[in-house]
Amino acid sequence: MELDEPLIDERDLARTYDGGAYSDPWAAVLDYQAVLRYASQHPNKGSHAIATALEIPRGRVRGWTDDNRKPDAVRGLETAREHGWLDATYLDPKFTALNTLVANVFSGGSIATETFVPSFALNHHDHRSHVIDALEATGVEYDFFHEGDDSRATEVRPTSGGTVLGRTLAVLGAPVGPKAQLEDFSLPWYLDEAPPEVREMFVLAYLANRAIHQRTKDTVQIQEERSKSYRDELAALIEDVAEEPVTSGDRMVTISAAAARSLGLQPRYRTPAEPTD
Repeated sequence: MELDEPLIDERDLARTYDGGAYSDPWAAVLDYQAVLRYASQHPNKGSHAIATALEIPRGRVRGWTDDNRKPDAVRGLETAREHGWLDATYLDPKFTALNTLVANVFSGGSIATETFVPSFALNHHDHRSHVIDALEATGVEYDFFHEGDDSRATEVRPTSGGTVLGRTLAVLGAPVGPKAQLEDFSLPWYLDEAPPEVREMFVLAYLANRAIHQRTKDTVQIQEERSKSYRDELAALIEDVAEEPVTSGDRMVTISAAAARSLGLQPRYRTPAEPTD
C-alpha cells in the first residue's frame, strides 16, 4: 500500500451497518447515490419516474428524494468524510489519532457489539492521557464515565460521532465485542505495510496501558492471556520497533532491558543509578 493512499475503504465502513432491505449495505449506498444523481440531472422527474428509470421501489425513492431520508450507511460515510477519516493516509495526523485509538482498543478499551461506540479506560485520574489527545485529534466530542467510583477505572467515550468512530476503528482491525470471547484475534492488518513511525506509535500506545514494570529488573512484561500466535505476533512487532530482543512466553510477552531502553520506557520503581539487569 502506498503511503499517500487512504486506508479506510468506504465499502468496508458501509458494510458495518444493517442494510435493511439490502443484503449488502454498500448496495444501498450505490442506489441512494444513483437516485440523487438522476434527480439532479432530471429535476422535473418525480419519484415514480425515477423509480421506473432506475428500477428501484418507489417508496424507497420517495423517502430519499421527498422526505430527505438516508440509509444509515450513507449517514455514517458522511460523518467519516466530514471528520477526514476517509481521506486519512499513513502519515496523516488523523490517521495517527486513529492508530492510537486502535492500539487502545486492543490494550485498554472496547467497542460495543451493538452500538459500535468505543470506550477507553484511563490510567490517570486527572484525565491526562494520550487517549484524550487522540480523541480530540479525530474531531469527536467525548465524556467521562465512572468518575469517583473507586471500584472501576474512569472511562472516556466519544459522544458525537461515537458509533461512526467505532466502526472506523473496526474497519482498521480493532476487535468488536468482548475480546476474551474472540477466537480470531490478531493485530491490525495495516501494520504489516505501515512505516516505522506508525508501528512505533501503536506499540507505545499499547504499552502505555499494558506495560508491567519489574521491581528488581529493567525488563518490562505484558500479560496476555490470548493465543500463543497472538503473543508471538505482538512480541515480533515490539521487537521490530525496538530493534532489541522481545520474547513470547506462557501468558507473557517480555521486553528485554535493552528493548525497554530503546522504546524509552523508564524504570518505574528504581532510579537509573541503581543496578540493572
